[in-house]
Amino acid sequence: MRKLLWVLISILLTNVFVITGCSNPDNLNNKIQSLENENTELKLKIDQVNSLSIASIISNGSASPEQLKSILAKYTTNQIVVFQSMTIGDKQNAAFAIVSGGDVWYITASSAQKLKSDIAFSADNQSDAPLLWTVGDVKIFKCESNPGGSSSASCAWYVKDGKPVELPYTGMGLSYSGNGQFTTIGDSFDSNFIDGVGAGHTYKPYYLYWATDGLREYGGLKITRQQLLKVKGSQAIIDAITKSGHTIDDIYYRANNLININYHSGDKNNVDFDNVTLVYKNNTVAPELAYVGSNSSKTESFAERNLSDFSYGGIYQAALFPEIAIYPDKFPMN
Repeated sequence: MRKLLWVLISILLTNVFVITGCSNPDNLNNKIQSLENENTELKLKIDQVNSLSIASIISNGSASPEQLKSILAKYTTNQIVVFQSMTIGDKQNAAFAIVSGGDVWYITASSAQKLKSDIAFSADNQSDAPLLWTVGDVKIFKCESNPGGSSSASCAWYVKDGKPVELPYTGMGLSYSGNGQFTTIGDSFDSNFIDGVGAGHTYKPYYLYWATDGLREYGGLKITRQQLLKVKGSQAIIDAITKSGHTIDDIYYRANNLININYHSGDKNNVDFDNVTLVYKNNTVAPELAYVGSNSSKTESFAERNLSDFSYGGIYQAALFPEIAIYPDKFPMN
């Protein structure tokens, strides 16, 4: 580009010098016409260089984050609130963005694509901050839509062959703990039932993992109390539940070595539902605290805690998303 500018300056100076030295009107007109032709040719060359530069960006995906923002500006005038750039595929650059008004975009060197409109996103809510995860060679962008109230919805896309693919089963508060493991929240009004009507909003974690083409859920295999009692530590847990006046309901074992025990108290017209999660390891189980404080560990003894400290409230299901659930073939202690 600089060489072309120097050529232009040189041509202008040369022609000015020649023109000022001409006294013949015909020669002067010829020189002016020649100058205009040369300037036109030079402008065409500059346009060709610009076109080649743009084509190069499109062909090799080398657009910088600022160039990607410029591409997005051709599709929307809304202000960018969130911008997450990344490298995908063969060193190609792309980005996810959220603009004012709540539209979610995916941008590459060649175009921008609107993925979702009007999500209820607040840049001031740090707990719902959008995240870009790298799972193996896969990029996943997640944001939370929170229209108000006590629930939200996770929206997530992964990049496959350079294109965004929306994940259909993400729940609420989807989080990534590394090594392909995810947690999501299933919320329900199932803490208690009065005259058959559910009440009491509960939030129970369910566990997912990344497969080749999306998320899968650790489905729960229903097991019996007798099967569970073959595991060390289970008798004390069963006793703590039943001696407190509760009745044990369904028990589920999941392939990530978690066991959910559902239990209830009351009669059919006024029932309270609770649960406890056990961590299974080396033929031993330990109860898991529902909410861990700064001075406590995830697994603790019933002797040091109230039974309610281990419950998320409500009823655990075999799967939050049966459509993507994978169930264990058997319980280790059959």
